[in-house]
Amino acid sequence: MTIQSMTVTEARNSTRSCCERPKKVKTKLVIGGLVCLVLLSALGGFLIGRADYRNSRFYEPPDPVDPLPPSPSWLHVFKRAAVCTDAPPCSDIGRHILSINGSAVDATLAAMFCNGLLNQQSMGLGGGFFMTVYIKEEEKAYTVIARETAPSAATQDMFHGNFDKSHHGPLSVGVPGELRGMWAAHQRWGKLPWPTLIKPTLEFCKYGYTISKAMYDGLSSAPYIKNDLHLSKTYVNEDGVFRKAGTIVKPSEDLCRTLERIALNGGDDLYNGSVARDLVKDLKEVGSIITAQDLRNYQPKITEPLVVPLRDGDTLFTPPPPSSGLILANILNILNGYNYTADNIKGINNTVLTYHQIIEAFKYAYSTRTRLGDADFLDLEELIRNVTDPEYGTETRLKINDKSTNNSAEYYGATLYNPPDSGTAHISVIGYNGDAVSMTSSINYYFGAGFSTSRTGIVMNNVMDDFSSPGITNYFGIKPSPANFIAPHKRPLSSMSPSIIVDRNGNAKLVIGASGGTKITTAVALDIVNGLRAKGHSMERYRDRGTIICALFRNKTAIYGNADFRKGGDVSGMD
Repeated sequence: MTIQSMTVTEARNSTRSCCERPKKVKTKLVIGGLVCLVLLSALGGFLIGRADYRNSRFYEPPDPVDPLPPSPSWLHVFKRAAVCTDAPPCSDIGRHILSINGSAVDATLAAMFCNGLLNQQSMGLGGGFFMTVYIKEEEKAYTVIARETAPSAATQDMFHGNFDKSHHGPLSVGVPGELRGMWAAHQRWGKLPWPTLIKPTLEFCKYGYTISKAMYDGLSSAPYIKNDLHLSKTYVNEDGVFRKAGTIVKPSEDLCRTLERIALNGGDDLYNGSVARDLVKDLKEVGSIITAQDLRNYQPKITEPLVVPLRDGDTLFTPPPPSSGLILANILNILNGYNYTADNIKGINNTVLTYHQIIEAFKYAYSTRTRLGDADFLDLEELIRNVTDPEYGTETRLKINDKSTNNSAEYYGATLYNPPDSGTAHISVIGYNGDAVSMTSSINYYFGAGFSTSRTGIVMNNVMDDFSSPGITNYFGIKPSPANFIAPHKRPLSSMSPSIIVDRNGNAKLVIGASGGTKITTAVALDIVNGLRAKGHSMERYRDRGTIICALFRNKTAIYGNADFRKGGDVSGMD
């Protein structure tokens, strides 16, 4: 089809294979390797820190006639297992856990403890997560919902239109779900002892870790943390400026003691043990409304994921609300009937048409988002049933006009809005036995609420900002969505959508997720569409396109992994 006109209505890809590595690695060798990696990272980070990244410049989008150049991200190829994270040492820790017969969930949890330090600006014990788990032996998938909840004293209009109170400070903090969710996942699918998963991260307390470029960018975006006792000691030098990328730093002694207690006493210690008692004192001193009872009562959910049939016998597993897995399912359901092939992006006309259709699907799907919130507080069964039904996808697809678009949200069915959310961190794992895990975690903004707790050293989330608030309209004058209003013990809507695609033979084919706030869902959808269209996922990443993707693809011959270079991530695996 050749596009003659369109109406708008206003209202470098490199591959390297892993060399052979021993199947079992002694702990001392792993620790020594991590120390060497820290030193090497420091040298690389120093060079990176000196470079001019020109992050403050805004470039015009490239001409679509000229293909974007491949990114510096490395394509990795492994035979048996792989771990993709936002920090190379965390990927190596995950690989080590697999090498000593840990499960895919064990590897994920160990990498989460690590990433909670090395990407402290994005995730950690003070936040929450969504996790999709696929167990090959059962050929069954599960979802772990460990999203933070509103405190019991929270009210619908608690901020009275004051944006600052919801963005930063004690009232912006929700009850953290990260650790109890990790503990629940370990109790269900873990194989190794709990302390084994934390021990590698505790080594950073001894030897330190390197400030990455992503961490430095987070620091630059959060100057207020210079006022925090723990964070300023770690990240601010004597001149009052942030330490540069490549600097080796150590986490606060209080945070390290917290990790030691958690290793000794288990994941419930943050909710009903000695760590909980200290955390409650910390939060009370700064004015938080979170109580000891809020911590005791917090419970993660292990539940069924959304299940969406795709072409060629593939099946998508993605978390239900309050994640945005339903939006991802809606997008793929709409696009499924186009039966895209590589020919759909041959030539400028075909390419423009294809991306026009994808963008229109995004718009229709995001109108559904305005009706979403915590499924424990809303009756979403009919909506979920409709959105995942192939007939619903067909009906929506028929509304897409190949020659026109519209700038009115109401045109696509949106009459309300939900506030955008912010940064996150993602981990993808494929185990040697075929199990797979996709996990996305967040404390919301860079460094969350902007402070760490005095006795426990935990950076707290500002997830209360992800709720909608009465009387606050967005830029376009659209009213906030009551479905996402604050209520005690309610979880706010999130863009996180960690997903797994399984083929007709029950093998995990694609493990994918992203960080990047509201862009997560569309970026994941676009990568899935591109990969499945090619029928041979190349795992390529391109400059200036989408958000930060961390993905693993498996076919009959190998596991292909790629971590977006912009966050400095990497993939480690086993042959």
